[in-house]
Amino acid sequence: MNFTNKDFLNYFKSKPKEEVKLEVNVELVGENSIKANFKIGIDKMYTLKNLREFAYSRTTSRDKVYGIDFVYNVSNNYFSYDDEKIVDMIEEYGMGLSYNSSTREQTSMFINGPLVRRLMELLQYKDFEFKYKNLYYNPKIIKGVLPINIDLEMGNNEILLKSEENLPVPISQRGDVVFYKGDIYLLSFESGIYYKKLYTVLEKFKEIRFTNNEASEVLTNVIPKLKNISNEVRIDKKIESNICEKLIVRYYFDLEEEKVTCDIVFEYEGEDEGKFIIKDMQKEEDAIYRLYTYYFEKEKSKYIFKGNDSQLYDFLSFEINRLKNIGEVYYSDKLKSKRIYTHSSIKVGLGEEVNHYLDFNFKIEGVDKKEYKSIINAFKANKRFYKLGNGSFINLEEKETKETFKLMQSLGFTNDLNNMKINSNKALYIENLLIEKKLPYIEGVEKTKAIVDKFKNIDNISYETPKDLNANLRDYQIEGLNWFKTIEYCGFGGILADEMGLGKTLQAISFLLSRKGKKTLVITPTSLVHNWKNEFEKFAPSMNIGIAHGIKKEREKIINTIENYDVILTTYGSLKNDLEKYEKIDFDYCIIDEAQNIKNPTAVSTDAVKAIKAKTKLALTGTPLENNMIELWSIFDFIMPGYLYNVTKFNAIFIRDESQLENLKRMIKPFILRRTKKEVIKELPDKIEKEFLVELNKEQRKIYSVYVEDIKRKLEEKRDVENKITVFAYLTKLRQLCLDPSIIVSDYKGKSAKIEACLDIIKEYSKINNKILVFSQFTTVLQNIGKKLSQNNIEYLYLDGQTKALDRINLVDEFNEGKDKKVFLISLKAGGTGLNLTSANTVIHFDPWWNPAVENQASDRAHRYGQREVVEVIKLISKGTIEEKIVKLQERKKELIEDIIDGNLSDGANLKNLSNEEILNLFK
Repeated sequence: MNFTNKDFLNYFKSKPKEEVKLEVNVELVGENSIKANFKIGIDKMYTLKNLREFAYSRTTSRDKVYGIDFVYNVSNNYFSYDDEKIVDMIEEYGMGLSYNSSTREQTSMFINGPLVRRLMELLQYKDFEFKYKNLYYNPKIIKGVLPINIDLEMGNNEILLKSEENLPVPISQRGDVVFYKGDIYLLSFESGIYYKKLYTVLEKFKEIRFTNNEASEVLTNVIPKLKNISNEVRIDKKIESNICEKLIVRYYFDLEEEKVTCDIVFEYEGEDEGKFIIKDMQKEEDAIYRLYTYYFEKEKSKYIFKGNDSQLYDFLSFEINRLKNIGEVYYSDKLKSKRIYTHSSIKVGLGEEVNHYLDFNFKIEGVDKKEYKSIINAFKANKRFYKLGNGSFINLEEKETKETFKLMQSLGFTNDLNNMKINSNKALYIENLLIEKKLPYIEGVEKTKAIVDKFKNIDNISYETPKDLNANLRDYQIEGLNWFKTIEYCGFGGILADEMGLGKTLQAISFLLSRKGKKTLVITPTSLVHNWKNEFEKFAPSMNIGIAHGIKKEREKIINTIENYDVILTTYGSLKNDLEKYEKIDFDYCIIDEAQNIKNPTAVSTDAVKAIKAKTKLALTGTPLENNMIELWSIFDFIMPGYLYNVTKFNAIFIRDESQLENLKRMIKPFILRRTKKEVIKELPDKIEKEFLVELNKEQRKIYSVYVEDIKRKLEEKRDVENKITVFAYLTKLRQLCLDPSIIVSDYKGKSAKIEACLDIIKEYSKINNKILVFSQFTTVLQNIGKKLSQNNIEYLYLDGQTKALDRINLVDEFNEGKDKKVFLISLKAGGTGLNLTSANTVIHFDPWWNPAVENQASDRAHRYGQREVVEVIKLISKGTIEEKIVKLQERKKELIEDIIDGNLSDGANLKNLSNEEILNLFK
């Protein structure tokens, strides 16, 4: 008969299976052996006559016929979950039987040893029959101790162990399966072994006798095991009242041949009084095991430390103290010499002040000074400890120790411990560390009290504002003036680092005015030197100011007559050229503006600035740190040379070791005063306006002069100056030359000083995320500014009269909502009105709107309802040109200004109000 595809598919079709029942009968047939018989069936039960054939029928899925109404097949039948486990055991047993005449009809399963317990565990949840001594039981399988009493009684100099009950019978070879009063008990493997021994003796002798000398062993070892067998071990009161269980562990540490050793002694209270001792074996084992975890190994009668230096340091520092949680710890005198030095052994102090320097004292009690350098090197290498020559350790992990060494490192003492002196200007730094509890007490710190008090009381000091100052200082500016005076009083230098627009120049001028009669050198960028002159004239007109800048003869004349001036203004470039003369002068004050100009310590101009001799040196900058900390070091090297050490040491201490950053902040904090607009906004007006004077470069000045001379010649030929429209056409040309000569001189190849100044301002203000509006009357100039911005990778937006209405809206939205484009170039006519640009907080007027109303309209694109920040308005004015003269003239000739700016030049009514002399003066 062929096996077709259909037959194959039918073979795998799902058929409902029938559950088969299982009956089990167990009989004890020997001292430690049992026999099990089984029946299976569905409605009628059939004896499993041949266990081997049953096993093979399961493994081969063949039918096994038991009766007319029952054929067993593993594919068609199943057992319950619990029965299946028993059937698996039957299968294993049957498969182990060999095929011969003696096994062919073997119906019973004979088992002993561990298999007895296995079967009983499988029968835990099944009803079965158990035959013992010809009696039948239906036992429960119970895991746990036996429900019997075991008694310990006191006899004559002996202890009796006995049980009055009939003892349970072990039915397994190792005693862990026990039959008692119709039920079967399962003990643990260990308890089974002990119970079988106990049963063997008591069954024969009824009691066990122990002498008093054996009592401790019985109580310690036997009773715990009995409690794991019996649910009640009853101890005679005479025994109980004489029992001691309290263990005292004692560790005795010593030093033998440079090795740490330990003896362990276990002592029980009452041991010497003849009491019965129940040993705490678990605690004794734990006490010994703990030593092994600390790298001790037993040799003969002692435990010897076998770990390395790091493990020994940990043990002596921490782990040995943890042993006190277990017992008592004792040290020999030898081991006490191998100590751990902590922060309490490290002492630092300050000596007497001599010439602004204080001695710095450092010592570690009990440690040879020759090892100090190595100890500090270990700290710098982030080691946890340093091992001294005598085998002791310096703990370098404690917070106080770390802070002490960090202090020494920040003071520059970790490389040279021979001549430790600190400048008194570091008193504030040390005081700050003590206040923050970063250091333990420093001996002699009271020697810095006078210096510290001067700074602490700065808010309470009320210096008078100079009476002839032509300005009303705001509170924060008065604070800045007081700070300058305190810096000077203490003999220090300082950095005024206020945010741009807060009046650093005015605060410096106020300070110098209060010191009128002293000699001061102010060094500025070229673009700012005339701004300083203008500010002095405005706020301190009583001071004599000389500008040592420009032509060499004029510079030398100013320097040679320095006694005629309160302040000499010069530029970084001019200073470098005239350094030989300046080096011969001792100034009272030297102030550098835009101090970031000396951020490169290797530049020649930086060396020139630092070569100036002055009692007090001050720096003004809104950005004391732009790219890296060496820039900050360079400025400090000017105001207080040596305060932050030389550049190599500064780099090693503060740049390579990031953990010193906080100490650097503490060191510089007293000598930097910085306020932001947000901090002082309540004191500020909502709009700050300032004029920024720009000096034309050489090429511009040359072209401008040629045009001026040409115009003057033409005007002088017509003394009546009748054609005033032509005159103002000349004025417009001159104004354009001030802005950018290339817009009217086709072959001009030079730079525009105004565009360069505007670019510098944009770069500086962009760094602090300001948004900037740049207004100009001339679209050609705006386009040239745009080209310059692109060359410097500065994104911007542009709007002029050619911009469509819809595009105007989109540009405004893009500027207000975006973050990438921070500059908006806008022409006057196109954007002077009708735009809401409140996201901007800086306005630059590239060329002055001679009509203040029109100028204000432009500024109000940013300074309007919805603006939450102070708006800074910067007016760029070309120094020594028509722009500067018209600005001065506008207060007297407002009608003229309006006429010029509005372009209503056809109406010469206003021009007629100017005399010929006034018109000619515009060109001088």
